Amino acid sequence: MLRKLAIVVSVLVVILGGAFLYYKDTIIETVHFAKQTKETASKVNEVNKKLPALIEQAKGSQGATKSEDKSAAEQEIKQQLITVKQELNKLVQTEPPAKLKSLQEKLAASSDEANQQIDEYISQIDNGHFDPEQFEALYEQMKDSPEFKEAEKYLNMLK
Repeated sequence: MLRKLAIVVSVLVVILGGAFLYYKDTIIETVHFAKQTKETASKVNEVNKKLPALIEQAKGSQGATKSEDKSAAEQEIKQQLITVKQELNKLVQTEPPAKLKSLQEKLAASSDEANQQIDEYISQIDNGHFDPEQFEALYEQMKDSPEFKEAEKYLNMLK
């Protein structure tokens, strides 16, 4: 009886080991993609939490100190936008598992559009033409979009 059990366990180990070796690359790709997605989502979420306060600072008021605060806030917004852009690019460049290729293509298309908008705001900040009111309106509109709400749903699932 013990000998039969040992044989069955040995056969199962060989089968499972063979299956793992056969699917090893797919498993590793999936884990790597999931890690990168979670990391990107986490960093973008951090930026998302910081932006409302930075936008309020960038609106500023009169006075020398307020002007310095406004400029510092604009530079911090710029840095946060660069962070988002870098994270999106990392995620787009991460090779997805075969089953997620179509999702990756949609992400790449959305990322290109987001990068163009980010570049526009960075340029406005660099040229002194940044309008925090307009940026806030776009940010609020983006937060209310179905895509953003869907992304938030997936982020909460990854936590």
